[in-house]
Amino acid sequence: MIKVEALSDDFRWVAVNNYTDNDYNQLINEEGVTDEMLGYATDRHERGRLEYDAKSAITTLIFDVVTKNIDEGTYTAQVSFMLVEHTLLTFTTDHTDFVEDMLADVIDADWEKVQHPIDYIFDVMYKLSRQYFQAINAINKDRQNIQSKMRKQIQRSVILQLMELETTLVYFLTSLKTNNDMLQSLKRFAPIKLSTTQKERLDDIIVEAQQGLEMANIASDIIGRVSNAYSNILDNSLNNTMWLLTIFSIVLTMPNIVFGFFGQNVDLPFTKNPFGWEITVIIAIGLCALTIWLLRRNSFRK
Repeated sequence: MIKVEALSDDFRWVAVNNYTDNDYNQLINEEGVTDEMLGYATDRHERGRLEYDAKSAITTLIFDVVTKNIDEGTYTAQVSFMLVEHTLLTFTTDHTDFVEDMLADVIDADWEKVQHPIDYIFDVMYKLSRQYFQAINAINKDRQNIQSKMRKQIQRSVILQLMELETTLVYFLTSLKTNNDMLQSLKRFAPIKLSTTQKERLDDIIVEAQQGLEMANIASDIIGRVSNAYSNILDNSLNNTMWLLTIFSIVLTMPNIVFGFFGQNVDLPFTKNPFGWEITVIIAIGLCALTIWLLRRNSFRK
């Protein structure tokens, strides 16, 4: 779906949500978008990047944002901003359509002060960069709750929850790195002449992106260490269980040997002794005790 709004006498905003092949002709023929740039802007597998077509003077900024997918959880998705002469185009989906609302709020608040659509883009990017802080803090809170539960009882299911948090952070780290690279490229981007105010605003966005990257790295490192620690605890618990079962199996082998020996249909010691059964039990217990003593002496547990 395509919506067109006049930002001023000189600039227009074309909002493209859930791009389909039916929108192709309008964007190519009426808005002057090239096929190559349209491919970059609508590719959902693209990461944060800056593209420029010198022939058509089209600039495309692809920015990764935090998105909440009910089926998949909290991950990231790309939003594209495109500058075509005096037109600002945005490309969003159902998971990122909140960016349109954010941009509309920025336009309503500052439309009299803004000299160029890049100002709108910078304001939105600044807010989108700060959204990573909230998402990472939420992950840290979930991790702390998981640790509180694991102090009482360590379960495999809780390890899986930590793995899910770590997977989410991998998406965040990848997106934050590509966003930061794109912003650094934009800082050196010659075709767009930024004013002093715009350069300062871009520096602010870069600072936020770098801070988010550092937070994500720290959170990922902590979760990785916690997950490894609890995995080691579970492994040690399993080792102790296997050690105990091994001891039982070795010790209980002795009575089987004794009883199996005296169960043969041949002449054996104590066959006619009235205390033969008791003597047999004592021999079995004695062998069990001897086995335990030998295992302890040889530090079997080590």
